[in-house]
Amino acid sequence: MATSSRRPLERLVVKAGEAWVPLRLADVWRLSAEDKYVRVYTAQGEHLIRQSLRALEDWLDPARLVRVHRGDIIQLDAVAKLEPWTHDDGILVLKNGTTVVLSRTWRDAFLQRWGLEG
Repeated sequence: MATSSRRPLERLVVKAGEAWVPLRLADVWRLSAEDKYVRVYTAQGEHLIRQSLRALEDWLDPARLVRVHRGDIIQLDAVAKLEPWTHDDGILVLKNGTTVVLSRTWRDAFLQRWGLEG
């Protein structure tokens, strides 16, 4: 979580071909861990950045982006619905139709930030 001593990131800079381009975090739907990288999902496509999800999480706005699984952070406004799954896990259906597992480990924190009590 972002601490009060520093402002959360507003954008990520990613490589697109030979150029570097800024991505507003408000446009990011999902961040997923892939080894030493993070895959960044937006409506315009996907990008890889060389940084761990854990290190990036420290710079994110916890009011907008929340961890839902050990390998996934999602934009709260990108969630269309939550469906039940097994062992108290859930399936988050994002507005673009993709799904992400909501682990029971992060379920209560997600529900609280989403506006429900765990």
